[in-house]
Amino acid sequence: MSSTRRGARLARLLATQQLADWGWVRGSEPLDSADLVVGELAANAVTHGLVPGRDFLLTMTFLPLPKGGSSTLRVEVADCRGERLPAPEAAPSPTSEHGRGLLLVSALATRWGVTPRFPSGKTVWAELPGPPG
Repeated sequence: MSSTRRGARLARLLATQQLADWGWVRGSEPLDSADLVVGELAANAVTHGLVPGRDFLLTMTFLPLPKGGSSTLRVEVADCRGERLPAPEAAPSPTSEHGRGLLLVSALATRWGVTPRFPSGKTVWAELPGPPG
């Protein structure tokens, strides 16, 4: 996706459409949570991971089901700025207009993190519970 605000919006729209195509119900909590997480990770890639002329990558995969459990969706957003890692413990001030995206991701995801991406860059990922089976 292009590293622009339009690219981040398109990533969110395409992810929502793909999840709906996979049978997730529009307006349901699992789909709305995934939509918000994709939007926040894509916005962060565009804002903090921008390298002029380089795009960001969005992938969504399902992790194997635990016996008797529900599916887990893994969302990954990769960008080219490996030296700019997210700081989840840095809470924004109450009057700040920015800096709450990863707090939202942390609240909605069962877990999330960041991994280096060869040869340069990083992948920020989040795992979310899928809809009940």
